[in-house]
Amino acid sequence: MLDALGTATQGAHAALQSFDQAASQIAKAGTNAVEQVTNNSATTPAQSDGLQSGIVKAVVQMSQAETNYSANAKVIETVDRLAGETLDILA
Repeated sequence: MLDALGTATQGAHAALQSFDQAASQIAKAGTNAVEQVTNNSATTPAQSDGLQSGIVKAVVQMSQAETNYSANAKVIETVDRLAGETLDILA
């Protein structure tokens, strides 16, 4: 049971890091877009497509991180429930 708890905790931590990384990428893209508008610089279609592609990838990464975190949280809940039931049986 402890192995499952440790693995799930590490998985949840990795999911949080992935989510944070994707959020940073989206924030950076937003900052770049604001700077371009402020400086009145026009982007070429290739730059715009690359920016959109990066944002889409980051949003997908955030969605995957959310799913991974939820799955690991469910494992932690299950380990907690099983530990409680085991203690009840032994008592």
